Amino acid sequence: MKKDKKLKKYIFEYKMGVITILSLVLFIVPVIITGFLFNFEIELSFSDSSSFFIKYFLFFVAVFLWMVLHEIIHGVFYQINGAKSENITYGVALEKGIFFCKCGEFVSRKNILMSVIAPFIIIGVITYIISVITNSFLLLVLSIFNISGAAGDIMMFLFFLKQNKDVRFKELGDSTTFCLETSEDLSNKKYWGVKLKEEVFDDTKIDEINGKKINISKPSKYILIGFLIFIVLFLIIGLFL
Repeated sequence: MKKDKKLKKYIFEYKMGVITILSLVLFIVPVIITGFLFNFEIELSFSDSSSFFIKYFLFFVAVFLWMVLHEIIHGVFYQINGAKSENITYGVALEKGIFFCKCGEFVSRKNILMSVIAPFIIIGVITYIISVITNSFLLLVLSIFNISGAAGDIMMFLFFLKQNKDVRFKELGDSTTFCLETSEDLSNKKYWGVKLKEEVFDDTKIDEINGKKINISKPSKYILIGFLIFIVLFLIIGLFL
């Protein structure tokens, strides 16, 4: 009788520079393709200054909510595929330029493949097609922002296609690091976009206390307060001009 291979655990981290470059490519390419193939009617004129300020304020709000929706979709698909809701954490680390949805329990390869690509498909590709059909410039912009913001998701999708079917995945910290459990020896393997930090021999290194459902880093709180002050001033100026 064949013995099961002993499962090994590894901690990986994202190469943020690679993700940034891929994100820029995923922004520029759809913009160029759209500019060449489609003719969108873009409304740039405003009846007055207050209209200008209000429209741009609403645009920034829409972009923010779109990013939040991206992470909610991750969380929904984690749970659809078996993860427990109490192990799903949403957060933001603006100092690193990320919003995140963290799954704090080990999930299957099927789960992560579906969860990681869902926002890219649903509010990236599908909404892009809808924007072209309906000639909606706002939806087009939101879709391209989401496609660009899904650079890390696409990279992870390709990464997991190369892994054994028995691999399991768990996110750590603010989702810039993650742990894999697999029967395959990954100690000498190289991957595009992620790098191996260490092999785990002590499970306490990957044990995290799951408490907060929403986790906002301290620098993010200061950035958000500053942004809110800016928005208030932005609107006040718009109303009095």
